[in-house]
Amino acid sequence: MTTRLLSAIFLVFAFLLQSGCATVGDAEAKRGSGRVEVYDLPKQTVWNSMLEVLGTTSLSIVSKDESEGVILARRKLTWFSFGENVAIYVEPVNDNASTRVEVVNVKRVESNKNSLDWETRIFTKLDRVLK
Repeated sequence: MTTRLLSAIFLVFAFLLQSGCATVGDAEAKRGSGRVEVYDLPKQTVWNSMLEVLGTTSLSIVSKDESEGVILARRKLTWFSFGENVAIYVEPVNDNASTRVEVVNVKRVESNKNSLDWETRIFTKLDRVLK
């Protein structure tokens, strides 16, 4: 009896936790609210460097569309965090003489106090790669 009760409680808790979770779509919908940097380099250079940077993080790329300049990524549940969803926009400006990059970071669970600041982490790493 106690195993069934504990299983039922666990299932209810898991369902409630999942129902309040943000998705990568939520991060994508917040375009325009993230941190923005502009690099005096062509889009292709910045795009390739961004993929290199993401390969050094614990983020998993969910989708990428180079023609649209959009990368969606997520970090799953860890022992210390419920995870995060990240949308990255890489777009040319000034006739591809420069590139605008926006990183939008959304916690999967809003009350998550241990989520990482992916905006700062990604731009710090990208700055190192591009300089």
